[in-house]
Amino acid sequence: MKKTLVLGLILLVAITSLYATNKRVQALGNNAYMLPGDDASIQLFPQRINDMNLIYFEDIHLGSPNYLLVVGDSAKSWGFYGGSVQQDDYFNIIKTLGGRSAVRMGVRFGITSQTGLDDDNETTPTTSEEKLSQTNIMLDLEYGLDTETMELSTSIAFGMTPGTINSLLGFAPTPHGSFTGDYESGGSSTSSEGKASKLSFALQVKSRSNSGLLFFDNSYAVFGLAYQGGSSEYTSANTKLEDESGNQFAINSTYRVFNNQNLADDKIFLVYGLGGSLFFSRTADEGKLSGSESKDTDMSFGIFAPIMNIGLEAKLKYTTLRFGMERQITTLGFTSTKNIYVSGSVDDEDTFSTFTLGGNGVYNYNAGMGFNYGDLQLDILINNTFWITGPQMIFNDLYGTLGVCADLVYTF
Repeated sequence: MKKTLVLGLILLVAITSLYATNKRVQALGNNAYMLPGDDASIQLFPQRINDMNLIYFEDIHLGSPNYLLVVGDSAKSWGFYGGSVQQDDYFNIIKTLGGRSAVRMGVRFGITSQTGLDDDNETTPTTSEEKLSQTNIMLDLEYGLDTETMELSTSIAFGMTPGTINSLLGFAPTPHGSFTGDYESGGSSTSSEGKASKLSFALQVKSRSNSGLLFFDNSYAVFGLAYQGGSSEYTSANTKLEDESGNQFAINSTYRVFNNQNLADDKIFLVYGLGGSLFFSRTADEGKLSGSESKDTDMSFGIFAPIMNIGLEAKLKYTTLRFGMERQITTLGFTSTKNIYVSGSVDDEDTFSTFTLGGNGVYNYNAGMGFNYGDLQLDILINNTFWITGPQMIFNDLYGTLGVCADLVYTF
């Protein structure tokens, strides 16, 4: 069985940031870095808790919204967050270290053990005993600092989690740490055992500055790397049915310059930015079983430039209208896959590669609205299919046909 380790930007972004940006950010080009005054900056730089007190619910149209609470003054601020994205007893807290710095910490810890004993009084008695255990540990730390000209943040994530023993166990394919089973029927007995483990590590460094290039007044840069390795074994009746290991390493880097301006007596807000990014990933999987061996190696590399974001916000009497777009060009892309299979005298080796120079990339646009009642803000994002099909429903699990996604923020 080939085991695929999914890592990439999931660890680089999802683990080392709070969660996805809010609906105002998405409607203005989907780039929270270019909106320093928005509460979404807390998701990027934890020291921003010194600037505001708020309670925030993201995706309130779903059954389990994400939440963020920040309270206290600039020297004693603290906050905590969680929701549908942060599960499995993941506790997250942010604490100020003064007026210019703060630390964020997330901890996940859990131990599960299960024992099953089956003793049947049948014509041919059968007995079985199974034991299952797993341990899940995840630590996420981030430190943020404001200087007079720059915001800085460094975060690390480390985890030891169960891997996956495949469905040979007779269970659904859920994570397991270790498994042992003893079975007896009609005077004969068999035994099974299995174990699986996974190690994850991620590092990310972020900066945002009020200096840029050319006619841009601001800039930001992000660098991240991540590693994930895992292995699994399963043996039944002294026959090894699974012996696999794999790892993935990924690097991601981006740099952008941007401006945001208030126009028409602060009734119009304009934000725009330009930059590029680089991504590298290498995945290796190896399996050994009954005299056969397989090795799969995948490598991908890409440079994406230019990446352009534009957002426009207009304040009307009763509401705020927003529109934004993101345009990305693939400057250079390369992928390579190598599969090796050895069984006895049979040796099969296949190699595939793709090279791309220039090409069409991502093009996204969004529209949304904002409604204010004092310090209470309701931000709505409209699904793009609304412009084609028209309104047919308000909500479903994702966007619905009308596609209304909503965030609710109260600032105090």
